Amino acid sequence: MMYETWEDLEKSIVNCNKCKLCKTRQNIVFGTGNKNARLMFIGEGPGADEDRQGEPFVGKAGKLMNMAFETIGLKREDVYIANVVKCRPPANRNPEDDEAFACLDYLRNQVILVKPEIIVLLRECGIEKYIGKGIWYNCISR
Repeated sequence: MMYETWEDLEKSIVNCNKCKLCKTRQNIVFGTGNKNARLMFIGEGPGADEDRQGEPFVGKAGKLMNMAFETIGLKREDVYIANVVKCRPPANRNPEDDEAFACLDYLRNQVILVKPEIIVLLRECGIEKYIGKGIWYNCISR
């Protein structure tokens, strides 16, 4: 299902139970930043700090990201940051295929709403295996 507004998309995910990750999460980790950003970063999944705070990249990786942004003169508020999965995988393991697939429509909607010019895939975010399957085809048009 595609959502026309941020509010509808966020409401749809609050009580999500599409995969087993919902059983162990503290919070949904939706995404953060400029909803009209030219630059979007996508990670694989939230860690313990992100699960606790409900925001992506606030732990160790987030501190490194902030330092990298500062080094190149970029502000965190200027970009949009999201993850493939919106709930923390146990023990910070990589998301399994079924978990990533369960969240792909949420992520795709975020990309459609942001309309970034550049998407940066962080680490092995897992999304690259779906790009060739048409999931992202025509999803961005600025």
